[in-house]
Amino acid sequence: MKIELSYEELKTYKPQLTRKNDFDLFWSGTLTKSAVIPLNYTLDPVDYPIKEIKVYDLNYDGFNGNRVNGWYILPSKQAEGGKYPAIIYYHGYTRNKGYVYEYLKWLIQGYAVVAISMQGQGGKTPDNGKYSQGSVAGWMTNGILDKNEYIYRSIYVDGVRAVDFLHERDEIDKVRIGIYGLSQGGGISLAVAGLDSRVKFAMPIYPYLCHFERGVEYYKEGPYGEIYEYFRFFDPELKSREQVFDTLSYFDGMNFAPNIKCPVLFAIGLADLVCPPSTIFAAYNHINSEKQLKVYPNHGHEPLPFHEEVMIEFVNNIFSNF
Repeated sequence: MKIELSYEELKTYKPQLTRKNDFDLFWSGTLTKSAVIPLNYTLDPVDYPIKEIKVYDLNYDGFNGNRVNGWYILPSKQAEGGKYPAIIYYHGYTRNKGYVYEYLKWLIQGYAVVAISMQGQGGKTPDNGKYSQGSVAGWMTNGILDKNEYIYRSIYVDGVRAVDFLHERDEIDKVRIGIYGLSQGGGISLAVAGLDSRVKFAMPIYPYLCHFERGVEYYKEGPYGEIYEYFRFFDPELKSREQVFDTLSYFDGMNFAPNIKCPVLFAIGLADLVCPPSTIFAAYNHINSEKQLKVYPNHGHEPLPFHEEVMIEFVNNIFSNF
């Protein structure tokens, strides 16, 4: 399948960052506001047929006043030294925290797991955001004219607050916490890794939410189309184009990339029609920390079961160094 750039071009594709001068100030201020909001988390035991794990329905207060829902899952076997390393999963667009069995590969190795549902999307986490203008169907344009209102401000912070939750748990080894996710979840992983130095690794799988302007120009399928439709229905003369992309620059994985200090493992499918490969390389090539890239030339925005073992090996190597 033809891609918008050749693989040789992609390897060196490093567009200029679009981050504004107050990018870091905006996010440090946002995290300061989040830090004074108590988590008020609750853990309700779930009766699960596999008795070798302990499953809890997790809920905590999010940045927008919404209650973030997720799983908190522990191996029943006592952790070595009494502390479990932990992995946080962020889901793809329109999905949710998933099913418990999806995380068994981590649990059987002795890792604790947190998987959260993002606000408004396919799970129990509501969207309590207040937006001062209209939007098209979906979530990509909710608050898109104001960085303080934009929905991904609270989504990214709720991802950080999952790390906060783990830091409140006595059974967790605080120096061994990693994150991963695919598509939207991959983009959230990049943002959280760029915002929170407590994260020790990130594994974005074909991350969405990177290099927005190119994504809107080159997408063939998927939610970048919501931004395209926003212009079609609300602003056919594109008078707000600069304002829209100014807002999006604060949520662009490419702009978070230089702030990432932990090791990262990327997976990219060169036949991806949802997240154009160039948008992902734009973020990857701006990362200065230890990084690995797995390229799957004939795969697109689809399950990559063979990549699961690559991730397992990567995590085990990272955690073995602590």
